[in-house]
Amino acid sequence: MAISIDWQNKVVESTASILDLPVFHATLRDLEDDAAGAIHPVTHKWKALDLGGGAFMYQMDLNPYYSLKFPTPGNYSIKGNLNCIIVPVVGVYVERQTSLAYATTAIGGSGPSAADIAAAVLAAAQITPIHADSRMNNGAPIVGDGSIANPWRGVGVIP
Repeated sequence: MAISIDWQNKVVESTASILDLPVFHATLRDLEDDAAGAIHPVTHKWKALDLGGGAFMYQMDLNPYYSLKFPTPGNYSIKGNLNCIIVPVVGVYVERQTSLAYATTAIGGSGPSAADIAAAVLAAAQITPIHADSRMNNGAPIVGDGSIANPWRGVGVIP
């Protein structure tokens, strides 16, 4: 994805879909820091709501005097909570996919995969077994066969 900014006209141009909002944010901040961008106002406001467990929900608002333009005709997607004015261009169709949930991103570090987490849980369970024995309930035997006539219950509990 090539991102550029027409500083005089306050237009952010992207030649590809914006599928990773944190990467788009970082790219704009890099452009703001270079010699041409340093004399201009910042392009956007950025919020990262910490959901815990390493997950974030991102929100990006282009400042009102900036707009977004996809200069080449085609279909584009914006994934994430990006609020902005999109410059109309003949032959350009933009699909916005916003969410109240969060998405993973390629920027920053990377954590373990689902397979790595599953393997770690199984390895730990081999060392210290997870007790899930249905024959006891709080140390008391469970009686019954689970049928309607004879439901599972603790000893002394009338069905």
